[in-house]
Order: sequence, then structure tokens, then C-alpha cells
Amino acid sequence: MNHHFISFVLFLSAGLFSQDIQWPTQVSRTFSSNFGENRDDHFHMGLDIKTNGRSGEKIIAVEDGYIHRMTSNYNGYGKALYLTSISGHEVVYGHLDKFMPILEKVWRLQQAKRRSYKVDAHFSQREFQVKKGDVIGYSGNTGNSFGAHLHFEYRTSKSVPLNPLTMAFDLPDHVMPIPKKLALIPISQGSMINASQLIQTMPLFRDKSGIYHFADTVSVFGEFAFAIEAVDKREGGNNIYQFHRVELIIDGKMKFELDYSQIPFKHGKAAKTVIQYDLKRKNLGEFQKLYRLEEHPKISIHTLENSGILQLTPGFHSVEINIFDAKENKAVIRGMVIGTFPMSLQAKEILRDDKVITLALSPIRGGLPIRDAVVYSFTSYGFPDEKVKIIHAEQVKKDLHITLPIKPLHNRILQIIGINQLGGMVSPYHWTANKPRLNVIDIRPELKIANTERGLFFQVEMDQYAPARATLKLANDNTFMSYALNQIRPNTFLTERLSHHVVKDMKYIDVELSHEGKTRETRFHYQFTPTGPGEESFVISNDQNCSIQTKKNTFFQTNIIWIEQSKEFVPVKDGFHMSPVYQLQPYDIALKNKFRVGIRYEKDLVAHSNLGIYYYDPKAEDWIYTPTENSRQKQILTAELDHLDAVTVIQDLDSPLIKRMFPDNSGRYHIKDVTQIKILVDDLISGIEPQESSFDLLLNDLPVFAAYQPIKKEISYRIEQPLTKGQHKIEFKVRDRMNNESAETIYFVVF
Repeated sequence: MNHHFISFVLFLSAGLFSQDIQWPTQVSRTFSSNFGENRDDHFHMGLDIKTNGRSGEKIIAVEDGYIHRMTSNYNGYGKALYLTSISGHEVVYGHLDKFMPILEKVWRLQQAKRRSYKVDAHFSQREFQVKKGDVIGYSGNTGNSFGAHLHFEYRTSKSVPLNPLTMAFDLPDHVMPIPKKLALIPISQGSMINASQLIQTMPLFRDKSGIYHFADTVSVFGEFAFAIEAVDKREGGNNIYQFHRVELIIDGKMKFELDYSQIPFKHGKAAKTVIQYDLKRKNLGEFQKLYRLEEHPKISIHTLENSGILQLTPGFHSVEINIFDAKENKAVIRGMVIGTFPMSLQAKEILRDDKVITLALSPIRGGLPIRDAVVYSFTSYGFPDEKVKIIHAEQVKKDLHITLPIKPLHNRILQIIGINQLGGMVSPYHWTANKPRLNVIDIRPELKIANTERGLFFQVEMDQYAPARATLKLANDNTFMSYALNQIRPNTFLTERLSHHVVKDMKYIDVELSHEGKTRETRFHYQFTPTGPGEESFVISNDQNCSIQTKKNTFFQTNIIWIEQSKEFVPVKDGFHMSPVYQLQPYDIALKNKFRVGIRYEKDLVAHSNLGIYYYDPKAEDWIYTPTENSRQKQILTAELDHLDAVTVIQDLDSPLIKRMFPDNSGRYHIKDVTQIKILVDDLISGIEPQESSFDLLLNDLPVFAAYQPIKKEISYRIEQPLTKGQHKIEFKVRDRMNNESAETIYFVVF
């Protein structure tokens, strides 16, 4: 490492010139993650540069400058350096194993001074000056890291992260982004996509020239928007990346753009509003919104004032979506949408013999002629069976006569979707050639509630098919409001999208199924609470044992909250399961900030210790402890969460596991072989908090400041001075989040 003097004048004039930026390691010019990747509660603000999975690889200064900050922590970037470059940028190097020797000594002194592993030290421009290409540290796996690599950030002088691939480096890349799926989202009341008020997703198809196309022409009514699932790729790698920029162009005019060139840290909290969060929570893909709702913040990646929310006039409209990577390689998506209006039809049998049946499809709302149709068959249990081939179709005035083979229709219900003269879809009609075995008295309906950012739907599912008209009644002890349901599948009925406020003061929901003078009414009990920005709300479960308390800043938009007691849930494998499982709803909406959840427990558990609230994490496929307060007087546990999930109470009486230690007890080692202490720990229930209070490590009766890697669950300490020959002692204690403790003392010999 060479020390160079860089004059203050050069730093003052940094903005007047620029210099080439050097890649920060010679090991690899590849990376696993890039700038702008969505991590739900933040954006990835740099590059995760590969070091071939190895720690200890040289990391170099990308420009002349000086080290102005050094940090070490169990979380985040672990051991990290911050460089002020001569061009006026801030450069961050994260997850380092070691600093350059002089900084490593300063780091040890800072730890001794603070009596802590955690260090956050700042330096003047004259203390640690570096030249481009100087080694400033070594790659590692410290902090919140899943493997040895370098986390690299390139920021403005005011610490605003920039995209290194456009603002710092010029890497070759000839591979264009890859669009995967498209989503169309109804926005306003009554909006419809392909005759449905629900979000529609569709695949994309690539032609020989490399252009992607919609799977079919899409019919739209009312306000709607697009979202895109797309990834970027690079030559010779299997990783997928965030694209750099996307444009939405309607009829040749730009309507929306996302540009991942820079993202201030304060915008990270809005990351959940950039993706179609409900589709992600339902494991249907990660779609990035090509629109912005008015209640969601406009952030740096939103380059236009336009919201991207569309309302098209009747007729055909061209859509082009251009997706760019950092090298301006472009993927193009093209398609057509038809501005139309709601239509419905009816089907009437006009001819039947042993082989075929002919139906007349007539428009009953909307008035346009029916020019085509698609027919699907369903089983009596509501499962789609197959697409039915239309043998012959003939237009008769506004009607369409279709002839179908009769054999595949046995014990099946048909769903008929008409196509009008403009190419728009008509609401589905359901018809069967058979006399149903059941009537509405025999049916057991199930009620589901779907919350959206603009309202809610009530959906009724029948366990078997029967001809029925479905009505929903929202009621209290004095009044009720009645809503018709539309049959969207043979066994499924759906309301129009309703305002969140329709459930205010509602005590129960009645579902009425009727047909030919027969009626069945089923009652469902829900405790709904409308809420939104600026409101503090409270809702309690039907058994009175689980509650949600929201704050004024919990939500981005108007919403409802409710609690369902889960009958089916992922079993609790470890610890003692002490309460029912409650699903906090709506689980698929993005929250702006935290809320409070409470679970009341039985009186006979008052004397029990180590009770905590746990939520189920689908990604980890495990129950995760959240810091919990226990009011024994009120017999209630409370905790804060920032997402609506399944919650329950688990008791943790098990001590953490000390799985492996080096040096080992009674071990004999050559003096050159004992350069560090490594201890592998685990806790299967509440987990180990990545804080210094979770550990005690003494070497020969003296405390040392050990590192902790929370992903690997490894405690480590690099021995600064070689151990003397003879016997040595290590004392180690570890505590989980419930203060269960394990301890081990080992003796080993160095020769």
C-alpha cells in the first residue's frame, strides 16, 4: 500500500474533471445482483460483485481519493469502507473480511476504545489517502451476506446511490432483457379486462425478429394499467438482473417510464409500491408497475408526471413496451388493446341429435353482433376440463350459431365466452346439456373476500354445480344491503368491486342461493374495519382472542382489515404451540408502516415463561419470532409487524445449539494452525439476535470482540498475536431471543 498526498485543491476541483473508474477487484468482472433490484422494503443500491465465492481476495480503490469512514456490524454491510473519490463521489465497499493493514489496526483500536465489535469511525481527507488501484481491503462474507462477495456502491457526494453500470463502469453486454409476462390491472369502479374485473396475466410470445407480442388482443373498459414481469441477462452467466429502464407507449405517445439510474435511500420504503404486491404475495410473479396510484409516492425512478393509468376511447389502440438494460440493449413488446364496453349474452339450444348440438348465442347487453366464441367445459366440482372444439359457426344477424360435439359434453357444464364485432370479450355464460343432479338446497357455499387497492370483492364458491342465482347481503341487526353476484365460472360467483366503506357497521354476511322457487341462505360472521391513512383502527377476531391495532401511517390507501382463524396451517415443528393460528387480512396488500398485533392466552398459561408471537414466513417456510411484550395481568402478548401474515403463540424453552467449535476441547494444535476461533451456533425456535448481548466470548479469561455472521450463524474471532505454547482456555455463552442460554468451556494445547 503506497501513501500519497492529494492536495485539498484537487478535491475542491473534483467536479471540474473526471477520470476512468477502475473495476474494484481483479478476481472477476461478473456480479450476482445489480442496482435497483426490489427487496420489498428497500431497493438493492449497488452491485454484488463475485469473488468466486472466496474471502481474502484483494479489493482496490476505483479512483484516487481518501477513506472517510470505516464500519463493522453484524448486520447490513458487515465490515465496510467508504471512500471519497477525487471525482466527488462516495464509494462503498461492503461485506469485507479485512481492511488494509493500517486500517485493520485502527479498527482494532476503535474496538478496544468502544469495547465493542461494532465500529463507526470517520476520518479526515488527510488521514487515509489512496490512489486508484491501491489495495484497501479483502473480500469477505461479513454482515447480512449469503456468501463471500463484494457489495459495491457508487454514490453522489450527498450519498445518493447511483447505478454503477451507467454512472461508473462500461462493461460489454450484447444480451437484451427478457420479458416474461404481462399483467393488466383494472383500476376504477366497473373497469374490466377481457370482461373480468380481476387482474389478468398473460404470456408473451417472441417472433423470429426478436420482438415480443401479446398472446391475444385485449379488450378493456374503464381505467386500467399495465405491469410487466421482465428480467435482464448477461453473456455467459446464469444470474438474472433488474432491467435499467422501461417505457410504456400508447398510440405512439409515452405514457409512463421507470428509470433505475439513481435512488435516494429515503425512497427505499416505497419499494413495495413499485411492484404489483398482491401478485407477488400470491406467488404469481414479480411484476413491476407501469403506473403509479395517486396515494403512492412519486420517487426518483418515476421520470414522468403521468400516472400511467389509462382510459381508452372505443376502438383499437397500439401498445409498445420498450425495456432497456444499462447498455441500451432493448427488448420490444407490441400488442393491441380494444377500448370496448360491457356486454353479455345468452345461449339457447336450437338443434340436437346423437352427435352434435347447436346453440344460438345472442347479445342481451351491449348490442354488438357476436362474431366468435370460445367454449370451455367444467366438471360438476368446478374444475376446468378442456377447451371444446367448435365444429361449425355461422353468424345470423347479431347472433352466432355454434355447433358442438355432444359426446364431450356429458356431465359437463359449458362456459361460453363470446367475442363481439370489435374483438372485445363478452361476459361468460354458463350452460349445460344435462339435468343437474343437485339443487340449491343441497349446496354448501364458501365465502372468500379479496381486498384490492381500490375496493373489495366477495366471492362465493359452491362445492358442486347447481343452477343458481346468487345474492350477497351485508347486514347488521337493523338493516342490510343486497348485492347481486355475477357467475364467472360454473361454481363461482363474484360481486362487482365494492367500496371499502360498505362493510362499516356490518356484523354478518348472508349468502342467498335461489333457483325455481328454492332458496338456501348461509350466514358468515366477519369483523371488518374500514381504515386508511390518518386513521387509527382496531379489529378483533370472532373468538375475541386476536386483535390488530393500526396506526395513522400504517396504510398507503383506504383499506379494510379483518382476522380469520385458520383451520389449515403449516405445523409448528419446534417449541410448544400455545394458541390458534390467526390469518391477518388482507395479507396481499403493501403496508407503509407497522401495526400492532395482540394475542390473548389462557389463564393457565400466566405462569409460563418464554411465550412469543411468531409469524409465518412463506419464503423461509418457517415460523419467525417477532419481539413480544407479555402483559401477564391482562394475559395478552403484543408485537409490531410491517406485513399481514399468519400469527400464533409459541413457547421456547430450548437452549441454543453450540454445534461446532474450533479449537475443539482437548485439541492439540501447531501454533501456526490456531489463527482464529470459529463457533457454529443455531437456535430452531426464537433464533439468535445479531447483537453483542447474545454472546460472551473469553480467551484465557479476557473478553474478545467477536464477529457474528447471521446467515451462517457463525461466531468468529481472528487472533491478532500468535498464541504462546501451552494450554489455553475458551469460554463461550450464547443466548437466544428468549434468553435461553448455552455455555461451553474448552481447553486446548498449542505446541
